Amino acid sequence: MIIRPASAHDIAAIRGVLISAFVGQAEADLVDVLRAEDELVLALVAEQEGGVCGYVGFPRLKILNSAGHVDAVGLAPLAVTPNVQRRGIGSALTREGLRLLAARDEALVFVLGDPVYYARFGFDPEAAAPFVSTYAGPHFMVQRLAENVPRGGIVRYPAAFDQLG
Repeated sequence: MIIRPASAHDIAAIRGVLISAFVGQAEADLVDVLRAEDELVLALVAEQEGGVCGYVGFPRLKILNSAGHVDAVGLAPLAVTPNVQRRGIGSALTREGLRLLAARDEALVFVLGDPVYYARFGFDPEAAAPFVSTYAGPHFMVQRLAENVPRGGIVRYPAAFDQLG
């Protein structure tokens, strides 16, 4: 398996992965809009001999607090085609994405998902509790990739997320 940055040549394959993993096209449409509006900080694909089998996107988020606007990143969506799930592809995509984000000096990454799954990567729901978000709750988590980061504020996702309903 190879993990690499997504390219324009991968658009159809990424849509296929997202539609098969989420059984619908809402997430595929979301990624199309994020890409078109240049809202993705990073997008990776996992590729095997049969082609693209996994995808992870990291859209730009904004945190509003007393200091003003601070950049952050979201992890959304993460998808692996059903026929190769539970083989570590999603974990490999997540780890590589977090490594690349840290190398780019990104400081905060938020995710909405299963706390048991995402805790293994360092995401923490308690650390996210002081942040205000539409997605706040037990499945809203954050990982600090740096020490000097906001400890609270209002987290704003790109407008494309409003389409998810």
